[in-house]
Amino acid sequence: MPVRKHVLVAVASLALAACQSPTITTDVAPDANFAAYRSFILVVAPPPVSAPAGLPFAPPAGANPVAYERIRQDIEASLLAKGYAEEPPGELSVIVTVGTRDRTSVNSWGPFLSQLDVHQYTQGELAVDVLDTRTHKPLWHGQASQTIDPDKSDPKVIDAAVAGIMAQFPQASGQRPAPSERSPAA
Repeated sequence: MPVRKHVLVAVASLALAACQSPTITTDVAPDANFAAYRSFILVVAPPPVSAPAGLPFAPPAGANPVAYERIRQDIEASLLAKGYAEEPPGELSVIVTVGTRDRTSVNSWGPFLSQLDVHQYTQGELAVDVLDTRTHKPLWHGQASQTIDPDKSDPKVIDAAVAGIMAQFPQASGQRPAPSERSPAA
């Protein structure tokens, strides 16, 4: 019976971990003045020489290209919605980094901590870095991390991670408020 109880606890813990939202962190340079910026460009790696002709970008090695494109489109849509224009060369350079790390969690329990629970999982990470295109000065960093299934890309998890990061990114200056934010005409 105790083994069954521990299995149920482990399954419940995994189920809760799967439902978690991503952990979001952001940082901004102390002297960043986003009022001075109106345009951006997404910086993507060029395709390898061996890639088919016409391929516009190359996802990071080992990354799911469909998931990477979803991330790219979500970030682009968010910046456009915040009032920035996508115009090469862009005043802001936006760099996207994705990766995973295999992790191991070890917990001791029981009399004299003689029992061990070992949990192996994969931590997915997405980072968005924004630099001044002219000076290359870093202005803003946003990061999301969450336990993921490395064999299955989940669009809802990707969308939640990008939305969480980009919600913290400043609006473009001169951005007109959304209709619900406008004051009624007098």
